[in-house]
Amino acid sequence: MPLTLKQKPDIILVDDQQLFRQGLKAIINYEDIGCVIGEAKDGEEFLALLTTLKPDIVLMDIDMPQMNGFEATKKSLEILPKLKIIAFSFFSEEEYSREMMEIGAKGFLLKSNGIKELKHAIKMVMNGESYFVSESRKIFNNDFEKTDPAKAPEKEVNKTRAKGKMQFFPWGVNRKSAFMFDS
Repeated sequence: MPLTLKQKPDIILVDDQQLFRQGLKAIINYEDIGCVIGEAKDGEEFLALLTTLKPDIVLMDIDMPQMNGFEATKKSLEILPKLKIIAFSFFSEEEYSREMMEIGAKGFLLKSNGIKELKHAIKMVMNGESYFVSESRKIFNNDFEKTDPAKAPEKEVNKTRAKGKMQFFPWGVNRKSAFMFDS
């Protein structure tokens, strides 16, 4: 059953790299994913935007000057506790996604993820669910090994394919509910 949205979400983009923000905004507009209502180059600028804008979702970079994504997420959730934040980073270290989850972010994407993953993450978060890519890969792999050892060779093939275009992105936390998307 595909996830649907009742309305396009209003989105604020927070990233210190202007070209990345412009590209992400173009994708969001072209793919009709949402409506970008604001952009900020760092956490301080983002918090200032929250005085006048009320986004449905924030796409938050983690590594930024002035105020990083961790601090900006924490402070913004003190102001608007129901704000839905999806963090993103070039870095796939588990501690990044774990810390963002503990702070209160609803999702975590890698900047290397594709449009399908972005759309899916936004839909899941807008529907009240969470979407943590690097955490879920670990959960998926651990669950896979525990529940189906006969599939271990297939898992190795999938790991090899993950180095290219395919990566694991779950809809839940068990093997039966995980899917692979081709980016």
